[in-house]
Amino acid sequence: MRLIVTEKDNSAKKIAQILSGGKAKQNKTYGIPHYSWDGSHGGHTVIGLKGHLMNPAFPEGYSDWRKIEPRELIFASLVKEPLQKSVHKALRKQAKEASSIVIATDYDREGELIGLEALEEMLDANPDLRNGSEGAVPPGVKRAQYSALTKEEIEHAFSNLVELSEPLARAGEARQDIDLIWGATLTRFVSLATGRLGSQFLSVGRVQSPTLAIVVQRELERRAHVAKPYWEVFAAFEHADGEFTAHHKVDKFWDEAEAQAALAGTTSPGVVKSVESKRNTRRPPAPFNTTAFTSASSSVGVSPARAMRIAEDLYMDGFISYPRTDNTVYPKSLPVRELLKSISQVPAFKEAAPLAARETLEPTRGKKETTDHPPIYPTQALDPSVLPDDGHRKIYELVVRRFLATFADPSVSESTRADIEAGSETYFVRGNVLVEPGFLAVYPYGRSKDEEIPKVEEGQEIALAREPWLDAKETQPPSRIGQGKLIEMMEELGLGTKATRHDIIQKLYDRGYIQGNPIEPRETGIAMVKAFQRFAETVSSPNMTAELEADMDKIASGDVTKEEVVEISRKMLADSYDLMDEHKRELAEIIWEGMNQDRILGPCPKCREAGRKNEQGEINRLRIIRARKSGKRFVGCEGYREDVDDPDRCDQTYGLPQRGDIVRLEETCSICGVTPRVKVLGGRRPWNLCLNEECPSMEEMRRQRAEREAARAAKEAADEAEPEAEKPKPRRKAAART
Repeated sequence: MRLIVTEKDNSAKKIAQILSGGKAKQNKTYGIPHYSWDGSHGGHTVIGLKGHLMNPAFPEGYSDWRKIEPRELIFASLVKEPLQKSVHKALRKQAKEASSIVIATDYDREGELIGLEALEEMLDANPDLRNGSEGAVPPGVKRAQYSALTKEEIEHAFSNLVELSEPLARAGEARQDIDLIWGATLTRFVSLATGRLGSQFLSVGRVQSPTLAIVVQRELERRAHVAKPYWEVFAAFEHADGEFTAHHKVDKFWDEAEAQAALAGTTSPGVVKSVESKRNTRRPPAPFNTTAFTSASSSVGVSPARAMRIAEDLYMDGFISYPRTDNTVYPKSLPVRELLKSISQVPAFKEAAPLAARETLEPTRGKKETTDHPPIYPTQALDPSVLPDDGHRKIYELVVRRFLATFADPSVSESTRADIEAGSETYFVRGNVLVEPGFLAVYPYGRSKDEEIPKVEEGQEIALAREPWLDAKETQPPSRIGQGKLIEMMEELGLGTKATRHDIIQKLYDRGYIQGNPIEPRETGIAMVKAFQRFAETVSSPNMTAELEADMDKIASGDVTKEEVVEISRKMLADSYDLMDEHKRELAEIIWEGMNQDRILGPCPKCREAGRKNEQGEINRLRIIRARKSGKRFVGCEGYREDVDDPDRCDQTYGLPQRGDIVRLEETCSICGVTPRVKVLGGRRPWNLCLNEECPSMEEMRRQRAEREAARAAKEAADEAEPEAEKPKPRRKAAART
């Protein structure tokens, strides 16, 4: 029996349907589905795993944070722990009946490692599969490489089986080990140093911290920005098609007196001195790789992390190709004409018809060309409306339209500028109009609105519509970084991989280090980066992570071993750890200050109404407080002291959920205008909470609470009304056997 192993049950089921021609029968072993059929070459079984079989871990005895010095983790030997026992048992049972193996996990580092983990388990269960070989990958073990769960791709992959790459798998294994060692060591050190233990621990990661540093650096640049005043001068002119506004030829006046002189020198009528037009051509975009895809997903309102989850769903359903790829060049084997024809028949993509009818198809090419997977493209044409939710529809349509755009013509726009002399001063008006939509007809994302200027001719006199004016403005700080842009920056700096970058950003949100999009770091996140940069710069530097990423590439190519790279990373970490340990107290104090700032939520409504202020002359603020006796947290005025009996103190308090991190959304709720509004991180999904229970935004929560109270009251009434004899008697506990 030939045993085929896939990464998930969805792909196992689909591969079995394709290879068996729909004849495969489903059975279960230890609750794990597998699909079997008899073919021309004997019996076949496909079984799907649930991702990784094994996980690196520290040996027994290293779990007590207080007893084990974090530095001991750096050079501790790692062990492998099983993740899904039922999957292990099912895989081993199928392996005992197998005569050959095909690994059909996703083709990347993670997939290759999962395949190797499964192979090691199967060889242990059935040594005969080794065929006399002692190597990690016996010659008889084959590998199916595919980029889409379509009939053509799967049949081609199983007709052209290759060898499993142990070096590629070991590169993925090295990443697991290094991330565990760095993350566990640094997280324990920082959490112990600051006293943040249990569910309140402070997470630190090898890639996570340098990524946070990018966001923090931009925020510090914004805070360091000193606004500089400037003035802009405008004039309005009359025209048959309607009044229009022109800007002075000087972009910014840095001296108000000069701006006023420009106003004084502007007289009517104005004379058109020149009219110039030029056409600008914009090339169609390159095919989607993972970085470009996750960056573009932000522009349609889907976060990179959610976009990747949706893309994996669409891939498993056979609607798009494998979403983890660096490639930006379509392979010649891709049936592009057939795809374009089928897409053009879907009413939602009728704009594709002219593309499908072209005699020659020449897609754009990006800078990166690899042989592992093609760029992301639609593998099946369907109407987006049949997909389960708005997110899936948006992402599928984004992939389809990007694919269409790569075969479309460039867009052409025409920009026109007219210079108008009014007295001693010159003004200009500029417009831009799309002349030939080209690829923008099928890929409208980022299309700018047309701005037409009135038709004027050189030498034409135009009267001023009214007195010219000036606007006083200030220079603005650099903008915050959006999620899509951050992914691009991570790629440029070598932080993470195409498969992990979106997850790293999501972890920063989940840990409460950042908020919003564009991304704003919280004070705790800023403090952590400042502490690392002062006492252990390597931890927050992209250079360290990029160097290790390059070393892992060398493992994949067979130039170095996994053990060598892991040892290098241990020594790098030890050096950073020693620097931090020397300044543990100072590091903790920096982070404490950041955490204290994050506990401040906004002005106290009661003090604001009474005009009550603190020692700095500011309205007292609300902050998160933990009660000394009960240990429970609540929101109270900073003037509140539970152990002081002062009639003038502010006793304003608000309840808080006792689980999850609290992140300030608004100092004053934009809905009720009374109290701060916060986000609660924890549980399945974050949720928003206004401290003012009467806020309209809390209506749904009040309704749910009333329903729960009504149900509880009804149950209590029913229990009281039930006759004593009909109530079930409590079961007696069996006597303990000695």
